[in-house]
Amino acid sequence: MACPSGKGRFNLSSKSNWEQICENVQARLLEKTPLTVKSANFLRSEILRCLTKACDDKLLNKEYYSKIHELLKKTPKSKGLIEITGGQRNFKRLKEIPHFERFDGCWFDFAILVDENIKPAEIIAFDFEIRFLEDNPTKFLRFDLNLPEHNNDNQGKRFHLHPGNNDLMIHASPMSPLEILHLFLYDLKMPERPRGS
Repeated sequence: MACPSGKGRFNLSSKSNWEQICENVQARLLEKTPLTVKSANFLRSEILRCLTKACDDKLLNKEYYSKIHELLKKTPKSKGLIEITGGQRNFKRLKEIPHFERFDGCWFDFAILVDENIKPAEIIAFDFEIRFLEDNPTKFLRFDLNLPEHNNDNQGKRFHLHPGNNDLMIHASPMSPLEILHLFLYDLKMPERPRGS
């Protein structure tokens, strides 16, 4: 299917055009996504505040009050890079690996890489994944911002999401890590009667 050519229009007649569209979408997303932070310490303190408030609001299971500091970690600076993790990376989705758990049984973890060589400091990569209950047709949702020059960057999909399938990647909306964390805590609730039922 071809769209009329001209200013602000494009032709969808070839793979190279699709690749150019992906690059354009990625450039817009990265331009609009708030990725600068005062420092990794400041970002960690904002995340801590958000998780503590979620406990106050009874959105996280009550035992997480005592677990937040244990689960929310920050690596020492190495070559100007600092990683903040909430739980452990868990691509195999094993529930025994440390994670945060919401009151409804959905559970998540995240990792954020901050480059403090850049002024102001910049978030250069992250992954956030939430897993849903077994009876949910969508098993997980993951937001990824891959490192610059990752092979997904070359495909114009450095910032993408996986809607329940590792092999399915869609451009993500321009959300910061704190916004994604709020999404995981305050939204993505499964309705009592899903539309498909």
